[in-house]
Amino acid sequence: MKNLWQNFNILSWGLLGATLVLQPTVAQAQYIQRSFLNPGFESPGFGSAGQQCYVQVDQSLIPGWSTTHGSVKNGTGNCTGYTSPGSVPLIEIWTSGFNGGSGNTFTATNAGNQFAELNAEQASELYQNICLIQNETITFSLLHRGRSSSSVADVTNFLIGLNTNPTSTIFGKFSTTSNGTVTAQPVAQNGATIPTVSNNNAGNGWVRYTGTVPYTGASGNQPVGFAAVSTAGGNNTVGNFLDEVQFAGLPVLEFTASSGGAAESETTPTTNPPKLRIVGLVPSGGISVLISVSGTAVLGTDYNTISNASTFNISIPAGNYDGSDATSVFTIPFTVINNNVPQGVRTIVFTIQPSTSFFTSSTTTCGGSPTIASSYTIFDDDFVSGKVWNDADNSANNTFTNINTGSETGTNAGGLLNAILVDSNNKVLKTTPVAADGTYTFLDVPFNQSNVKIILSTTAGTVGNTAPAPSLPSNWVNTSPLTTATFNTATNISSKDFGIEQLPDTNNVNGSTTTNPGGTNTVQVPTLSGTDPEDGNLSSGNSFKIVSLPSNGTLYYNGVAVTANQVITSYDPTKLKVDPNIDGATTITFTVAAVDKAGKEDPTPATVTMPLTALSASKPQLILVKRITRINSQNLTNIVDGRSDVSPSAANYVASPRDTDDDSSNTWPTNYLRGLINAGIVKPGDELEYTIYLLSNGLGNATSVQICDLVPINTTFIPTAFNGLTPNDGGLSGADQGIALALGSSTPTAYLTNAQDGDRGRFYTANETVPSYCGANINGAVVVNITRSPDLPNLVKDFYGFVRFRTKVK
Repeated sequence: MKNLWQNFNILSWGLLGATLVLQPTVAQAQYIQRSFLNPGFESPGFGSAGQQCYVQVDQSLIPGWSTTHGSVKNGTGNCTGYTSPGSVPLIEIWTSGFNGGSGNTFTATNAGNQFAELNAEQASELYQNICLIQNETITFSLLHRGRSSSSVADVTNFLIGLNTNPTSTIFGKFSTTSNGTVTAQPVAQNGATIPTVSNNNAGNGWVRYTGTVPYTGASGNQPVGFAAVSTAGGNNTVGNFLDEVQFAGLPVLEFTASSGGAAESETTPTTNPPKLRIVGLVPSGGISVLISVSGTAVLGTDYNTISNASTFNISIPAGNYDGSDATSVFTIPFTVINNNVPQGVRTIVFTIQPSTSFFTSSTTTCGGSPTIASSYTIFDDDFVSGKVWNDADNSANNTFTNINTGSETGTNAGGLLNAILVDSNNKVLKTTPVAADGTYTFLDVPFNQSNVKIILSTTAGTVGNTAPAPSLPSNWVNTSPLTTATFNTATNISSKDFGIEQLPDTNNVNGSTTTNPGGTNTVQVPTLSGTDPEDGNLSSGNSFKIVSLPSNGTLYYNGVAVTANQVITSYDPTKLKVDPNIDGATTITFTVAAVDKAGKEDPTPATVTMPLTALSASKPQLILVKRITRINSQNLTNIVDGRSDVSPSAANYVASPRDTDDDSSNTWPTNYLRGLINAGIVKPGDELEYTIYLLSNGLGNATSVQICDLVPINTTFIPTAFNGLTPNDGGLSGADQGIALALGSSTPTAYLTNAQDGDRGRFYTANETVPSYCGANINGAVVVNITRSPDLPNLVKDFYGFVRFRTKVK
């Protein structure tokens, strides 16, 4: 690859009087372009080290360059790692010695390792968009070589504009054979000046052409490049090698900003000093930029320039500058004189003086107005400063220590806060709004003032008047005092910090209507919630204060009665319940305030409202639906709707009125009733699983619920169907488990023994005496107590579950 600052063979350009410098970098999009970038096609490098190869790539891969090449065919190439971009506008790059050569056969002397073939797969143009300024003169240079003939030249035009545009300006035509013979001296057009050249003057068949071009069009961005005219063999896919091409007017420069400044203690300005930005090609020897100074600051008293005079030069080295901060910005050198004398605010104005070596113009808008002057304000360093922190965790704890704990940020409470410096007579010495980041600074504070203090207030003070009272905006509280301890003024007093914090807000809670369970039974309180500007959403895991208790009920948290103004920390919503003091319809209300991580509570508590209805005097109702849910080891997951309006032999036939029990109008959970009504033909030895689903859908709670299901004739109850499964329900350890029970679940919640023991279930063998509601027990019966005190004394509306057992076909 070419050296980053490589010259064109240290070539003197005669009339041009300069050597163009190459820098193969890419301009940042936000800056204008005044010269060709990546002029030698060296970026990126292709192939492995020393590999002789070529690639055809999409134009986006070659920094700086664009093409008018059409999407005529898929790109090809043989460099290591090459992948075809497909049918796209192509740029073709060769490495040294490709196509039968060796060493540097195809490369001009000292011209790097890569070059471009203009005719990739058709006659096209390679170009870059350059900012041209009206009535300027541009210098150019290029290496050109024919590809396939030592007697017939490849021909290319150098032009401003695209070859597809009839208004483009051709200013040079170049004809070169493969051995460097110039079959016709370069043709200069449209005012261009192009010196006569000798054959093979750059070595290995390459010829260097140079010249100047006057530009008379309007200032603006223009495509500038090379358009193929012809090739030696007439094949538009072969010919016109290009390398080390450059086209550049005078560089453009301006100040990066119109103003800056810092305290005078910054004697070597680094915060935001004036800086020059340059875009374009600076020739060998560099250029000098003359800067003058003026303003209210006094040279020699407030600051010094590098020349100790009101004018001085900034040297810009040779280079191809793209405008980027990293390579194209030069800081103006000067020093500030620091002293302990209050001097107020002073300003230095730096101005770029005109020159024939560069243009002063916008570096971001082609032809735009430049920033030719930049002011630098010197602030007196005799100051007092501090910061107001959003102390979200109250780490200050009403002190001025440990205010900031890492992730907290500064604040000005929405722009409503002022810092006020007050003297020993409570008169305002200085007043300033607190900045959005919480910082404040009093400049030019008088020295040796005794017993001054700083206060925070929403009222801006007036110098000389009595200080306003300390205050904060609505919904803000202080975590440190709002007034500092008294102190004496001196030079550069800092870190006079304060802590403030925003209050949380609690959400009102309106619970859905719930049945009053009566007696000493409790009702779950709906989840408490709130928000906090610093902590975000508040709910589970946060703190809440029960401000007032309900008048018609008792609140419990984790089984313990809550007291008024009790703060619940690490709040668990499942543990807050209420026991209504009366049975029947009533509304429970109480108030609650969210407490944030700083321990500050919402000053306007929210209300929790829980409407309760009376238990209905109507009879409860229980729906039972029976399904076959397994045959042998095959689970049956069908969802079947029982109907009476089909043939009795149909698989989903259920006699009226039981056919409506599994309708969606009942509040069964979605897809809960799985299994078959008629499972078809079975054979002896098959195992069948029966599931009896239950749903409480009456107006009142169902109590003392027992289910008895007779074992179907021609089957035998399997007493060990669920042996070894857990959880159990209080039955004898080691007893056979032939019954499964699910309460409020789609899977069993307990497995029951067949024996009469401490669990809910029992299996009665054939002809054994069973509860009267079972009927005739001629083949065995499964009996389960669904309700049981104290864990399930009744079934509320919409409570669901099932009983399950298995049999074997006889």
